[in-house]
Amino acid sequence: MFLKVSKINLAAMLASLTIFAFASNLAMANSSGDGVENVVISLNTDPTKDPEPACVALQIGMNLLMSDLNNDEIDDVVPADDVTLFLTTGGVELVNPHNSIYNRTKPKPVCTTPAGDKTASLQALLQGFKMRGGNIMICPLCANSRGITDPTAGEPGTAVDIHNLFLYADKVLTF
Repeated sequence: MFLKVSKINLAAMLASLTIFAFASNLAMANSSGDGVENVVISLNTDPTKDPEPACVALQIGMNLLMSDLNNDEIDDVVPADDVTLFLTTGGVELVNPHNSIYNRTKPKPVCTTPAGDKTASLQALLQGFKMRGGNIMICPLCANSRGITDPTAGEPGTAVDIHNLFLYADKVLTF
């Protein structure tokens, strides 16, 4: 009798483990366990009022896309597979062609180094982010409420785009 109970318990345990393993594999296919590192950087601060969050967000985004961080032609780190800058609320002003960021013939350097030296304009950092493979998605409601119909970079996301962006993100940073 004891032997029969053990076999039944063993069979039940194996069935449970099989179901759990299948569910785990399915979950891992869409999570950080899938071997693909997806990072979303959400910028909601208006860079025309306070450029620092946009400067930091773009610099972190570029850093995440790089493997050689000290320019010695040797890979220092594994870069993220995908980095998307999601512009929401006031952050959409980063791509508004009609504001003070873009209405200058010579872009103003507003981003600083840790030593306090002004080094780059937001336009230059945004261009560097895109050149390294960074993606830009714009909240369509936020852009519409500010009258932004022709952004300088990126595209408004659809409901499905935004849903999947955050569902499959491994990390979300907010500025």
